[in-house]
Amino acid sequence: MVTVDRTLLEAALVGYERQRDDIEAKIAEIRQHIGTGSAATQAPATPGRKRTMNAAARARIAEAQKKRWAEYKKTQGTSAKPAKVKKRVLSAAAVKHISEATKKRWAAYRAAKAAGQKAAKSARKGRKPGPKKAAVAQETAEANS
Repeated sequence: MVTVDRTLLEAALVGYERQRDDIEAKIAEIRQHIGTGSAATQAPATPGRKRTMNAAARARIAEAQKKRWAEYKKTQGTSAKPAKVKKRVLSAAAVKHISEATKKRWAAYRAAKAAGQKAAKSARKGRKPGPKKAAVAQETAEANS
């Protein structure tokens, strides 16, 4: 790998800064010929307060916008309000049929859940005790003998 000492880097930096200054001077000269000032010569934008609009001006703008939309809708041939879509309605018999089917499904679900819980309880009763309970039972049996 090539090692570069500090003095060489400083010399390169000075050269590049000089080139940059020359280029900036040429850009300023071209802008002067065009007639636009550079950003440095222009006055900085002053941060003024937020502009507000009075109610009359807002009303005029709103009225003009409504007028433009009316003209647009007239040329497009669309009405201001779209036609309402008719909602579908279930008959009383259909509602009753759906209700009964839902009740039947829930009853089956609850019955299956209750049967599962009964089976789990009966399986727990028939099990052997766990290792801790077995050790405690054995110790008490030994102590009683």
